[in-house]
Amino acid sequence: MLADGNYLSVCAYDCPDSCGMAATCKDGRLVELEGRKDNPYTRGFVCHKGRRWVRDLRGQDRLTSPLARRNGKFIPIGWDEALDMTAQAIRSAVLRHGHQSFLFYEGSGNLLLGNKVQRLLPLMLGGGTMAMGSLCSSEGKVGLARSYGTVGRDQPLAALASKSILLWGRNPAENSIHFLSILHDARRAGVRLGTIDVRATPTTAVSDSAWVVRPGSDLTLALYLCHEAIILCGEPQAAHEGYDTFRQACLLASAEDAQEATGLSAEALHALVGFVVAEPPLSIWTGVGLQRTRWGADLIHTIDTLGFLLGNHGVPGGGVWFEQGDDCLLQDDFATVPGAQTRFVPRPSLGASLLEADPLVEAALFVRGNPASQCPDAGKVLKFLEQCPFSVCLDWHMSVTARACTLVLPTTVFLERGDDYVMSYFHDLLQKTNKVAEPPEGVRDELDVVRDVALRLGLPDRFTTERARLVDVESDPRLTPAGPGMWRLKDVPRIRGTFHFPFLVPDVPVELGMLRLITVHVRDYINGIDPGQAWVRVLPPVASVSKQLARERCLIEGQRVTLRNALGSLDVRIHLDKSLAARTVVLPQGVEGVNLLVTPGLTPDGNSCINDSWVLLEPTQQ
Repeated sequence: MLADGNYLSVCAYDCPDSCGMAATCKDGRLVELEGRKDNPYTRGFVCHKGRRWVRDLRGQDRLTSPLARRNGKFIPIGWDEALDMTAQAIRSAVLRHGHQSFLFYEGSGNLLLGNKVQRLLPLMLGGGTMAMGSLCSSEGKVGLARSYGTVGRDQPLAALASKSILLWGRNPAENSIHFLSILHDARRAGVRLGTIDVRATPTTAVSDSAWVVRPGSDLTLALYLCHEAIILCGEPQAAHEGYDTFRQACLLASAEDAQEATGLSAEALHALVGFVVAEPPLSIWTGVGLQRTRWGADLIHTIDTLGFLLGNHGVPGGGVWFEQGDDCLLQDDFATVPGAQTRFVPRPSLGASLLEADPLVEAALFVRGNPASQCPDAGKVLKFLEQCPFSVCLDWHMSVTARACTLVLPTTVFLERGDDYVMSYFHDLLQKTNKVAEPPEGVRDELDVVRDVALRLGLPDRFTTERARLVDVESDPRLTPAGPGMWRLKDVPRIRGTFHFPFLVPDVPVELGMLRLITVHVRDYINGIDPGQAWVRVLPPVASVSKQLARERCLIEGQRVTLRNALGSLDVRIHLDKSLAARTVVLPQGVEGVNLLVTPGLTPDGNSCINDSWVLLEPTQQ
């Protein structure tokens, strides 16, 4: 039994803030959860998603027994039977068709570094089948790295040295509350805050200036702002390559082009130009949704080019930020198996890829992921699960994927296990987890479950030894102690060497006669992984449309309609939002059913094009 008392830990939720946590435990239960006061970003408070764990760890939808599908219903079974079933199904699939017939799917249910240990299961079988490619933010990092060859790592507190801050497609008031706190400090010091977004948000409401633009117009807008920067600021002085070609392309982007694409008035566009030029240093903070298109890397690269042309690169408080680079804190040989030959399938088109796979996947294991809800073209993921002879989902509650599997195994959450680490993709702190609550009876640790399956398959126990190696990260020479179980990672400057201008500026296509579907992060959950998701399954979800579209289609608040495209359909309730462009539909990202409509398209680097989705809006058939 965990001793009563106070414990320091870190939130491993897939969220940029990676909050330091101060937990109180009594009788093995978590009774209070607040922010660490000595964490310079958390500053003593955590968001409501974090505090909700006090309730949700013992919530009604918490799974406490393995569940097997029998005759179309789930029935409780014992752990030995469940693990034997899993091992036998994997063994049979591998014997029939080789190791690639076993799918090991990892999601982003938490950001613990130790999760990598679990990959030993498919690797020791020969490699298995795994997913690659990002649903989230890798495309933006590709674009940012095109400028100098690296993404780098800097402290977000750099915003405090700015004179002007522009949030481009970033909404920290809802999904990065501790960055919002930094922005409030900056504004109190006299910094101007501006926001570009596709709708009015709580962040636009607290900004000094806000520009709401049509979805898909950002690249045209960025090119026009680069055009103005060249005219107003002259030739760039720092080392660079490719300027002449880019200059010719962006000087073709006129004010009229920008107005037509964005929907901004001439006065609003002029004000935006004034904002980015008037008071340097300017820092531009780009958002995740911005780069979820086929041209996402080009867009982030072009915005970074704007920062360079304005002379803000390398200046304290100036520059362009997206997310931090991957730091490879784990050793190169950590949880690896020489000679393993993994077959990778693209995560953004997971369902279609698995249905077409040869050899077929006949046994699938899902950890920390809910692809039947999270992946684009989710209907094909569900179709795969219907056809797959055996599928097992490890989760702490009944997700959409779990409900479609053969077997569901109840696992702990990060607060119920310790001795692991979280590295933020927003700030510069590595933090160590502590166990702050006992799991309910019948629940097992995720790694222990994977290890037991491996042992039943006759594989060696490398899981225990590799898990023990995690502590080696504390000895990384790039780390400086910043408090108990907390280290600061050395800055890795991105602005160094020669700046590389974009070589080719792509055209942005428009689907005539259809509405652009935009899925957005919301306050209550990020990335479709909500602690206590029961309310998310309430249907129909709410879709926001413009009042102009409502007038054209004779729609009223709360009306039920159907969104439809070649991938599927979804019944929704209408909400009228006067800030939206006319040809736009906005749905919360991760809500069950929304990804039935989302394109499985891939960027040139294999990442998702979620916001390249288009739908028709039709009256719901009664």
